[in-house]
Amino acid sequence: MTTTKERRPTASVALPAAARWLSLLIAVFAVLVLSRSMSEGIYDIAFANLALDLSGMVSTVGLVYCVGYGVEVVASVTAGPLLDRGDPKTVLVTSYLIKIGVFALIGLGSTFLSSHLWAIVLAAATVDLVHHIGEMALFVLLPRILDATALVRVQGIAGTVRSASELLSPVVAGLVITLMPGSRALLVAAGLQVLALAVFAAFVAVAARAPGAAPHGATEEDAVPARQDGTPADLPSRRTVARTINSSRAWRRFTVFHALTVLALSTVILSLLSLMRETLGMSPARAGAYLAFSTIGAVIGGLLVARAGPEGIHTSLRWAPALAGAGTLTVALLGQNQWILAVGLILFGLGFTVYLRSAGLLIQLNAPSALLGTWYGLLDALIRIVSAAAILATGFLFDHIGGKPVYLAFGALLLLTAALWSGFGKQDHQGLTRTPLHPAERQAG
Repeated sequence: MTTTKERRPTASVALPAAARWLSLLIAVFAVLVLSRSMSEGIYDIAFANLALDLSGMVSTVGLVYCVGYGVEVVASVTAGPLLDRGDPKTVLVTSYLIKIGVFALIGLGSTFLSSHLWAIVLAAATVDLVHHIGEMALFVLLPRILDATALVRVQGIAGTVRSASELLSPVVAGLVITLMPGSRALLVAAGLQVLALAVFAAFVAVAARAPGAAPHGATEEDAVPARQDGTPADLPSRRTVARTINSSRAWRRFTVFHALTVLALSTVILSLLSLMRETLGMSPARAGAYLAFSTIGAVIGGLLVARAGPEGIHTSLRWAPALAGAGTLTVALLGQNQWILAVGLILFGLGFTVYLRSAGLLIQLNAPSALLGTWYGLLDALIRIVSAAAILATGFLFDHIGGKPVYLAFGALLLLTAALWSGFGKQDHQGLTRTPLHPAERQAG
């Protein structure tokens, strides 16, 4: 009896302590996401303005973004195996340092770099490349240092913070560029990257000291294989991983459903401004202001993901595309009414964020931890290529048949994907961890 009474206070203290650590972990990660997003918003606009000032042509702005998108696809394919064989923390820190160096080099007054268009395009491509590799490194790192519950909470809150920063970053970027015109605005972006680097170090330290941590990827069967001398053993090649994904019924279905859903979501979100201006006849300022309603939905969506926890991921994949599809159809059919338009945009933003965060978490929690970089990189590259082709086709269709028919088609596609995800049942979820490249212990479980 004495032993039982002595143990109870320990348990009652442990749970609040774990909750406090998790709250601290989430708060630090939120600051990390905010500083990264603010920096990204500033340097995106700064590079676009520099390209426009040097050339006087809007097409050069598109060139900057197009090159950046291309290098991200290359990074998705090539960087994955490097992350699996190396240390994601080192890769992420290196990406911060390279971005800080590029921003400082241009921002401190390098006349040569800031006065040549090709140099700006090259610098923007370099930043996009290392930024995307850093994002992949963080994606691989988080499951290795957080358990499933903390991972879902952190990623959900990150979605909310990033969405909120999308409302704030254009205002901040405009103010920075007004006060520090030209290349000097990049110095502020560099400062925010320095802040993000410091906060990342704090985040890793907090995660390492969290009580009772049981990281999803830290189990022996998930660790990167090693030889007797301690060096990493050879991991399966990209081709082997790609064949495994394709040969697994569960992963093949996931890839097809995910590609169709992201294709529709990304195309709708990138063409909202065009729909409101060309189809609904709104002014640029009014259309831009109404985009905030989709961001409000995204903020709510991140909170829902965090609250649902690991158990809610599977059901989210079913209802989130349907909600986004309902919002898309509402905008297309009833968008002339400003209140209904606002509701439709909120619904779409909510479904958009819940789906993307849930799908990403499904990959983090089910792909082999030792191969997560390669696994995610291949899926990400495929999704980006498919989405890019869909976006180009959408622009052509907008010009020839109008925005409403296009949006009706994408709304219907999202409802279809919701139906497809509803058929992604227990057997499929179990199949995600039962490929030849998964540890035997997880396959048996």
